Amino acid sequence: MTMTTHLSLKDLIEQKIIQKTDATRKLTIQGITKNYKVYRIPTKYLHYNNQNGRIISSINRYESEGKKLDLSDKESYNNILQQYIIDSNSTALQATKSNIKLFGQRLPGVVLNDGKVIDGNRRFTCVRLINAEDGTNLYFEAVILDQAEGLTDTDIKRLELNLQHAEERPVDYDPIDNLVEVYTVIVKDKLFSVEDYAHNTNKTKSEVEKMVKKATLMVEFLEFINAEGKYYVARDLNLDGPLQEIMGILNKEDSSDEAEYLRVKNALFAALAIPYRGDTTRYIRDIGKNILRADNREEFLEEYEDIVEDVYETFQEKEIVTKEIIRQVNTDLESKKKSESIIEDKIAKTIITNIQGKPIESLKRAITALESIDTDQISRLDAASKQEFKSLMDNINATMKLFGDKFGV
Repeated sequence: MTMTTHLSLKDLIEQKIIQKTDATRKLTIQGITKNYKVYRIPTKYLHYNNQNGRIISSINRYESEGKKLDLSDKESYNNILQQYIIDSNSTALQATKSNIKLFGQRLPGVVLNDGKVIDGNRRFTCVRLINAEDGTNLYFEAVILDQAEGLTDTDIKRLELNLQHAEERPVDYDPIDNLVEVYTVIVKDKLFSVEDYAHNTNKTKSEVEKMVKKATLMVEFLEFINAEGKYYVARDLNLDGPLQEIMGILNKEDSSDEAEYLRVKNALFAALAIPYRGDTTRYIRDIGKNILRADNREEFLEEYEDIVEDVYETFQEKEIVTKEIIRQVNTDLESKKKSESIIEDKIAKTIITNIQGKPIESLKRAITALESIDTDQISRLDAASKQEFKSLMDNINATMKLFGDKFGV
């Protein structure tokens, strides 16, 4: 086991173990933008950031299993988090690794004086992998920031967000990991306001507000299925799309009527917990469009109450909830068939009602269109236009006769 004591990278600079390069990197910290010196740092003195948004749900899974990341064993700590970085986007990592092999590390990272990598975890991983695979001794190039110089945790997180979202391109992130980060820094830890987060991630206030809403729904759904705080479950279930649909449905509900709002939300949570279709996003969308926005809404909510209660109680009785447990509940729960029957029945009735009403609506629109014709202009049509107009009238008369025959008139 490799034990670590208090580490100061600045001490290693004085000992000439860490070397200054000619490069600099421009950073904005505490509202001040300036160029910071870049250093060449042996990788053995560095460790991953366990608050990295890209791997936050993977770390959540690890800790939910009763394990603890122990930095005193830096080698084991780094190996665990390195694998999470690899798994998060192996294709992008391979491309970065190939690029570093060919051209070296072009973009410096950012590390704290204690060795924590704040920006550049993927590049740090690539350097570690190249050293392990090729027997080389590449250094990680980075700016070194010292929290002892007045940097707060909020300053560090603000810089991390700014660099990740301005340069790392959030497309690299799993959407659930992004929601977890938003919930953690805005709602749970209150490090940032919505406005601050938007400013530091190059998003609009409206975009961040929607992310907070969706993230809060994710947390509430996990509580509903007795998986509180187990964000990795949301990632395993690919809940980003379904949560987006639930948010859209609830946005049309009257949140001031708390009882009705909760009634609808719990019905959607229960349906999401025991879906009978593979495409859960479309499944939730259909419930919203063809049931909750339709005439049989109240009938559905009344019939579905027992299922909501059964689903909730079934999950609350489980000691631990994982993707496998959810799959097992979906196999064993008797009320799942009843859920499918109720939902399919209500959707089918809405579709039939819409189809039955379409001829009337279409005829109304046709009459409105005919009534909009200026009759005075008809008499002023030229010969060719009159002939075309007469032909169209003949088509209308023939169509009306067909309607009459079908209608029995």
